[in-house]
Amino acid sequence: MKLLIPISYFFGSPKSELWQLDTETKKRSLLATLPSSERDVAGKGFTSVTWISNDLLVGCDFNRVFIIDRKLCELKIINTDKQYNDLHHVSFDGHLIHIANTGRDCIDVLDNQLQSVNRLEFLPTEEISSRIKGEYKAQGDYYDHEAINIDFHLRKVPDALHINHVIKVGKELENKVIVTSFKKKCLIDAKTLEPLSNKLPEQPHDGFIDKKYIWITTVSGKVFRSNLSLPFNFELFFDLFRVAKFKGWCRGLLVANDALFIGVTAIHKETNRTNWLNSPVKNTRTGVYQINLASLDIEHFYDFSHTNGSRIFSLVSDNFDG
Repeated sequence: MKLLIPISYFFGSPKSELWQLDTETKKRSLLATLPSSERDVAGKGFTSVTWISNDLLVGCDFNRVFIIDRKLCELKIINTDKQYNDLHHVSFDGHLIHIANTGRDCIDVLDNQLQSVNRLEFLPTEEISSRIKGEYKAQGDYYDHEAINIDFHLRKVPDALHINHVIKVGKELENKVIVTSFKKKCLIDAKTLEPLSNKLPEQPHDGFIDKKYIWITTVSGKVFRSNLSLPFNFELFFDLFRVAKFKGWCRGLLVANDALFIGVTAIHKETNRTNWLNSPVKNTRTGVYQINLASLDIEHFYDFSHTNGSRIFSLVSDNFDG
């Protein structure tokens, strides 16, 4: 099986890459380095990619959405918006593209030419305006201080819900737009903000839907699954970090070919968001675990670690399945 993996870096000049992983040969191949722009943000980059046709992908980085020609590995269409901030995930339901606009706490809905269709708002107008103007209070050194005079689409801002992943499948899920919320630790309805699942023990990040189940990872390395019906009742399926040699931020999930593929990203600094980590930061890695779905044995770890602090946010099959 072949996977596509977006990679970006914590350190050095902002850089985004598209990699292919062949799980049969164990070969890792750099397919493309995305062109930089005046919108680059230090420590940020390529976060998500998914198929929209048999030869086109849609992807996003911190503040851009783009169409990628898979055969040429070139950007064909680029969409920018002054209110794109910390885009985490892109999904396609066969008709519309949904973008998790995390820094603005909203979902942007686009057509397959990246034209805006709708914006699902989660915040009051006054709070949105204050955040865009930089009128907020930030603690620690992760976020940009409110007094810094930079545009919103370049600013690292504190968020309220921290939307990581967006899902829309159709009648199986009542045509709802469903998102994972890092802050609320559950899945919520993007239009009503009502909870659609039980609360998870740690923060959720990525999801995957197959014919029977919806699967969710938490940043702490746990995989939960629920039957594909609302409301979701997630039960623990696998605890990766209980058995894995290398830990890290757990981000990226794919269920295919009787295997679980789980992405992890090396941690470079302990914070209140890493209180689940029970091993030294220096022992964390960036890579992809392959787990046998029947036995739950770890079959392989594909190491994508780099001295510049490589980051994985999502995984997708290198095969359009329609």
